[in-house]
Amino acid sequence: MSVKYKLVVKKNLGNDKKDIPEKKYAQIVSGDFVGFDEFVEEVGDSSGVGSATVKAVLDRMNVILVRHLQHGRRVTVGELGTFRFTIGSPGVTDEKSFDTNLIREPKVRFFPGKALRTIKSQVSFEKLSEKKDEENGGGDRPEIE
Repeated sequence: MSVKYKLVVKKNLGNDKKDIPEKKYAQIVSGDFVGFDEFVEEVGDSSGVGSATVKAVLDRMNVILVRHLQHGRRVTVGELGTFRFTIGSPGVTDEKSFDTNLIREPKVRFFPGKALRTIKSQVSFEKLSEKKDEENGGGDRPEIE
């Protein structure tokens, strides 16, 4: 199976933006949404434990993850990957002029484990194109090229 994408027009931020103000960029067309309950049920069915147990473990995992991140720790969740905070601030000329109010809101960064990194390198892409569906009142429908 492949990941579907379309081309969208966006403002050109490159060095040639004066000559070419807009360019076309690839954007993923997301497939169906898998809700938490469906995900939990599927994990439960394939692991031999009930979906309630899976949900309880994931809920507790979130609580523990938050606790460790609040203490500035990096948290590895097995093959899933590692979570950690990152921060940024504007630069200052000397240490005395720095104040913690300059630190921007932290972001939670996720670094995928081996299985997720591997799948990224194996993904294939299919371009979607909009074609008129004459049988459906002339509406647009995506088709794979």
